[in-house]
Amino acid sequence: MVRGPVFICGGDAGTARRRDDDCPNALHDWPLPIGYTDADIEAHWRLRNRWANVRCPDCRLYGWRPGRLTDAHVRRPVITEGDSND
Repeated sequence: MVRGPVFICGGDAGTARRRDDDCPNALHDWPLPIGYTDADIEAHWRLRNRWANVRCPDCRLYGWRPGRLTDAHVRRPVITEGDSND
């Protein structure tokens, strides 16, 4: 048995650094953070703040329709050829 503090990595709030989807629908402009814990916390926050997790009519994957926004939430548009996004 290990005794001592347990640390869970994370702490990212708001949206992920870049989109993972090429679909042009605006539902995909709000990706979740990459880490499991961060994504879970963010998804729960979004649902409590009137965001909707809906199926995209174009690609059939789920995306987010925003509700309340904070400074941590930044729209992530589609990345086209030649664009760079850190």
